[in-house]
Amino acid sequence: MDLITPQDEQIIHQWSVRQTTQALLNIANSDGSASKKLAHFCDEFKELAPQVKIRNAKDDPFRTPAIIIGRHGNIAYQAIPEGKELPPFLEALSAAAKNAESPSDKISPATLIELPAELSVFIAQQCPHCPNIVSQLLSLADENPPLRLAVIDGFLFDKQAKAQDIRSVPTLILDNELRWTGQINIREVIRQCVQRDPSQLSAASLRQIIEAGEAARVATMMGTNNQIFPAFINLLVHERWSVRLGAMVTVEYLADESPDLAARLIALLIKCFAGLDAPVQGDMVQVLAQLKSKDVKEYLEKITSGNYAESVREAAEEELETWPND
Repeated sequence: MDLITPQDEQIIHQWSVRQTTQALLNIANSDGSASKKLAHFCDEFKELAPQVKIRNAKDDPFRTPAIIIGRHGNIAYQAIPEGKELPPFLEALSAAAKNAESPSDKISPATLIELPAELSVFIAQQCPHCPNIVSQLLSLADENPPLRLAVIDGFLFDKQAKAQDIRSVPTLILDNELRWTGQINIREVIRQCVQRDPSQLSAASLRQIIEAGEAARVATMMGTNNQIFPAFINLLVHERWSVRLGAMVTVEYLADESPDLAARLIALLIKCFAGLDAPVQGDMVQVLAQLKSKDVKEYLEKITSGNYAESVREAAEEELETWPND
């Protein structure tokens, strides 16, 4: 079944003729009918615009399934761009290709956004207001690499829409906290992105900072706020080793800069330790061992004789062997 209508085919063809730089579509696949539709759309799009390059997204895209676009790879389409939603999509492809070759030096309000932000805009194809807000958000994402934008068709991704209690479109959500519905003031969105409380950053936003090589920055932010950010624990016990590693490096910085604050991690990790998988427990043994205290020593001793995987008990024993004499 063709996903692109004859009218949209004509628009894409005309765009392709005008496009002088190579545009890129990254496909983040997964299981399910939505993923197949997105991939099918890209195949049809490629036939109409042969100069477009299509490739598989990196192994850990921030949204799956999705069509990942933008010169920063920070725009995820969980929607089929069609009808009035097609022109903003094509404009974003052109802007990404053009700006990748000749980055703009212009200053805009979006460049004031320093902390990573996750914006999710839920749309419906028949919505008359959605294309305009999508177009504005696409421009913001192009101007600001730390900003991640997901454009989500609430019907195609109905489970996401239900989980977020989406009742009308467009609905824009910032970091799963703030939301706007209907007539959205883009300046207010930017202001909220700029003025956010760092302690309320999502796990995804904190992860962005750490994976950009700025683990020390996260440690400093927590020290300045005298608070272990709630989302940070999610990274520290994440199932993916590379994510845990970045958070563990952050703990090292935190232990050096703010040892009293770092010590608060002890109770938090002990509370969740039993429910973690063995590989995560082994890493958390190392984290606890950095935060040397009487409570940590007693807990590691319990682990050595507790109902844990052998690798976890051995890790605790090794740490205790190097423990300084009281």
